Amino acid sequence: MTRILLVFLLLSALPAAAHDPEGSDARPSMEVSVEAAPGRLPDADVVDQFGNHLRFREAVGDGAYVLGFTYTNCTSLCGMADLWLSHFAERRGEIDGPVRLVTLTLDPARDRPADLLRRHRELGSHEGWLRLTGRPSEIMPLLTRLGAWDGRPIEEHKLVILVGNAGEEVVTRLEPDPMLPERLFALASAYAR
Repeated sequence: MTRILLVFLLLSALPAAAHDPEGSDARPSMEVSVEAAPGRLPDADVVDQFGNHLRFREAVGDGAYVLGFTYTNCTSLCGMADLWLSHFAERRGEIDGPVRLVTLTLDPARDRPADLLRRHRELGSHEGWLRLTGRPSEIMPLLTRLGAWDGRPIEEHKLVILVGNAGEEVVTRLEPDPMLPERLFALASAYAR
């Protein structure tokens, strides 16, 4: 708990961290270390691709979810994450319960809602797929607690997808393997029941 308080005090002292995702393109330099909270989702203020302000837990909902991590200027792994989530979105109707599909940016300093909406449309993303950004001071600790960012440059990020049920506080972390699309679908189906 002391580490979390220390991180938030550090972040509140950084003027660059108060960046508005709809404002300048300046990239803040932040190093944060927050312990993961397995199962229970952390929370933060976020903005979706349509400009709606909400809380992260509200965006994910209280049931089953699939959560991916990308950023709009990514030239490597993000396309694969979007492909896997698109494949899941196409099959989502086969599941006997609702499953939220959410993508959280790894680059909140540059990814504004308009950028996320453009990406959403370019990929022909399905309705109900939320893409989220926000202030770096909110998003970077959230990414850390979710295990999607470890402080290295985002260009070195790992491909991670979380599948879980927020109400039951269960989550499974998936990393690339040949069966990932099938494992993702099977887990989401199990968590939706």
